[in-house]
Amino acid sequence: MKAVVFGGAEIQDYSFCNEYIKDSIVVCCDSGLKHAKALGIVPDAIVGDFDSADDEVLEYFKPMNIPTTEFPSHKDETDMELGAEAAIRMGADELVLIGGIGSRMDHTMGNCNLIVRLYKEGTKAMLVNEKNKIMVTDNRIELTGKKGDLVSLFPVGIKAEGVTTENLEYPLEDAVLAVDIRLIAVSNVMLGEKAAVSVKNGMLYVMQCSD
Repeated sequence: MKAVVFGGAEIQDYSFCNEYIKDSIVVCCDSGLKHAKALGIVPDAIVGDFDSADDEVLEYFKPMNIPTTEFPSHKDETDMELGAEAAIRMGADELVLIGGIGSRMDHTMGNCNLIVRLYKEGTKAMLVNEKNKIMVTDNRIELTGKKGDLVSLFPVGIKAEGVTTENLEYPLEDAVLAVDIRLIAVSNVMLGEKAAVSVKNGMLYVMQCSD
């Protein structure tokens, strides 16, 4: 089962959301409710501490009796983390986190770490906004998009070994990527609508971007 989890980061153009919402359950985290309202959809669940949700948006959804779980503001988990866990409890094993890439770098980085944890626990997850898809892999991942899309690779942790790319303009073959050596895998280019990346040891962030 697929799920879309909405966080509160700003979205300027909602058109990219439609392909993910179709046939997915929807969980809204706190101020992520504004995105459901903007899209004209009713979420399946609402979670958060509600320290940032707009009162008008909360009142809009209140009569719909949507299952809602409120948490204290002093907690260890982020609202996005609570939303992901709620979606998993509802049966989802594939998550798309929208509204998780924003102006707060700490929030964005926290969500990057979240998809690593989810992956290690057996749940496929990716962060998405208008121009970016952020995924992780410790094996092989196939990419779909359009010719000219940018693909950047970063190690999760200190080092990733045996990195090989397929159908990218600047090929890598059994390469080593590490945080303390030259950046050799930033802004590669898809040569067609499909590409792939594999890694033998370690884990990679795979970022598919467009200008």
